[in-house]
Amino acid sequence: MAISITSQELRRNEGSSEPSHKTLDLFLQQQEAESPLSQYFQVIFRRRWIVLALILAGLLGALFANAITVKLYRSSGTLQIEREAARVVNVDDTSPKVNATGQEFYQTQYGLLRSRALAEMTVASLNLSDNKEFMYGYSGKALPALAPSSNDRRKRELAAAALLISHLTIEPVRGSGIVKLSFDSPSPELSATVVNSLAKNFIMSNLNRRYQSTGYARSFLKGQIEQVRQKLEDSERKLVDYASREKIITLDGTTTSAKTGAPQEGTSIVSNDLRSLSDALNTAKVDRALAESRFKEARRANSGIDSAEGVSDPTIGAIRSSRANLAAEYQRLLAQFRPDYPQMIALRQQIAELDRQIGRQGSSVLRSLNANFLAAVERENSLQQQVNQLKQSMLALRSRSVEYNTLTRDADTNRSLYDALLQRYKEVGISGGVGTNNVSIVDNALPPKNPVVPNTRMNLLLGLLAGALVGIATAFMLDQLDESIIAPHDLERKLGVPLLGSVPRVADSELSIDLLEDSKTPLAEAYLSLQTALRLTTSKGAPRVLFVTSSRPSEGKSTTAMAVARNFASLGKKTILIDADLRNPSVHKMLGLTNLAGLTNLLAGATNLSEYIRQSPTSRLSIMSSGPIPPNPAELLAGLNLSQTLERLLHELDYDHVVIDGPPVLGLADAPLIASYAEATMFVIAARNTHTRTARGSLRRLIDVHANILGAVLTKFDAKKVGYDYGYSYDYGDKRVGFMKRVTG
Repeated sequence: MAISITSQELRRNEGSSEPSHKTLDLFLQQQEAESPLSQYFQVIFRRRWIVLALILAGLLGALFANAITVKLYRSSGTLQIEREAARVVNVDDTSPKVNATGQEFYQTQYGLLRSRALAEMTVASLNLSDNKEFMYGYSGKALPALAPSSNDRRKRELAAAALLISHLTIEPVRGSGIVKLSFDSPSPELSATVVNSLAKNFIMSNLNRRYQSTGYARSFLKGQIEQVRQKLEDSERKLVDYASREKIITLDGTTTSAKTGAPQEGTSIVSNDLRSLSDALNTAKVDRALAESRFKEARRANSGIDSAEGVSDPTIGAIRSSRANLAAEYQRLLAQFRPDYPQMIALRQQIAELDRQIGRQGSSVLRSLNANFLAAVERENSLQQQVNQLKQSMLALRSRSVEYNTLTRDADTNRSLYDALLQRYKEVGISGGVGTNNVSIVDNALPPKNPVVPNTRMNLLLGLLAGALVGIATAFMLDQLDESIIAPHDLERKLGVPLLGSVPRVADSELSIDLLEDSKTPLAEAYLSLQTALRLTTSKGAPRVLFVTSSRPSEGKSTTAMAVARNFASLGKKTILIDADLRNPSVHKMLGLTNLAGLTNLLAGATNLSEYIRQSPTSRLSIMSSGPIPPNPAELLAGLNLSQTLERLLHELDYDHVVIDGPPVLGLADAPLIASYAEATMFVIAARNTHTRTARGSLRRLIDVHANILGAVLTKFDAKKVGYDYGYSYDYGDKRVGFMKRVTG
């Protein structure tokens, strides 16, 4: 269950009198949890050789599949499919019109390209049913002989058509009428030949469908034209007979109706005259009104002198010009002479004569306008009488033309229908003979140079991907089945005991006492970190009697016991290391000592304790070897001599710490007996060497004797091999101090 520490909880702990190390410890514990991605990477890294082997197997499998696959060559050509064929003539054929925006047309064309009929046409044109390379080349086997019988031939043609369709690829180019045709076959030349033949046969089949549709339309139109022609002849004959009988004469030509604007053919003479006279009458009325308006205006304008006609009259204009000159002369001379001067009198007489001439000419203009007005009135009256007479004649004609118009409309309808059918018949004939098509070849197919199948690059990529997936899956499966302790975090999770420290792996040839003495080595640093954890396990510091054991032999317990004892001594503590492995002692070998006497002598009843204690090269560190190997070590350990020996070492000889290098737990009764006498027990587990069940069984046996298990030490841990190069390659075990505080607090 995840533990979440909020900032509010941390602030509440600030005011508390108790230290907030528990809250901080929980927070750090939460942060130490590894992300799933990191865990997955570590699993793959630990099983990297298996993953790489399966990837290599996938690549080899891809190469093998690539080698046994039949090579197929793909040739491609392009067609252009238009919705409408090119218009050589401006006529339509009988094909149905397609929707300008829908996809039904192109989907239909794609379906026709995949049709069995087109495939059979191509098979027949290329004789593919008798081509052994086409019929049997896809299997990669030997080419058998073809059966000559007709029944087998029909089956072969159908099989060849199905084979052609199965290896045909149609790829429309999005947003255009371009279609890419591709065909795969064992032969490059055969692939190109099939594509080109298929395109040509598709164009021919399209033309055949158009021609068949046009032929049916021509036959149908021909029958309809014959029927309409008979009706047209009958209706025209009836029209002519009725016009002759009723004496209705019409003029040839086409006119336009004044009301509807529709064309009218064959108007009568009366209606034509009436129309002409009506137009002339309207013109006469306009002329009469204009003449009357001019006459009245001239009569009001000074008897016509100041009217528009008088002003524009050249005679009046000339007289007025002369009078103006005389008036100017008179005014000039008036400044020199008096009005009664003879010359002045003569000028006034001339001006008066010119005024009389202007008046006479204005009267002439007025009489002319009056004459024009009277003539316009006369003409209007005459035309009005003629129009009235023609109206009477027109009314009489219309009463006789009711039946005539009916016959005329019938004849016109039959004539229009006949003309439309005849025109369509000619258009269909022209469009059928032109042979236009909406399908054209853009690019012919060419023989390819390289096969499309097998795709070596894609096969290798798929093999690589498949091998990687299988390898990763296998790695995770093996990781789930692996019960060994592989990393420090596995120890706490799988065994439920505190981790005191982790010790790096050192080659057996390099392991020596000198390696422990060098404080700069990773091994010495790891054991110093372990020493720090031991000092914090109890409220009084490190336990005085520490029993070191493991589940199985060769897990590093003796080295660990030696290192712990040396570290106690280096801190100024009087320490003794006892080799209690009475079956396979190793402490004397590590120090190069003899094993003639030791713990077995004390367990057998010897009382001189100092006689069996020897000084090691390390200051303040004493050694007690196991002594002679007894026939039954469990009987010796079961007595009271072991507990008495420990008591004497602590009280009589004043040793601060007693470190016991004990035997393995499983299969033996020695370790549980020693653990029952020791103040604390430290469990040693070798990474990737001890199964979880084995370690749990050993811990269970120790718990059964009420052993005080402080925690466990993970030895022979190679951080790089399990993907923990950084997390556990520096300050081994220090980050677990908080956990030890939590256990002891």
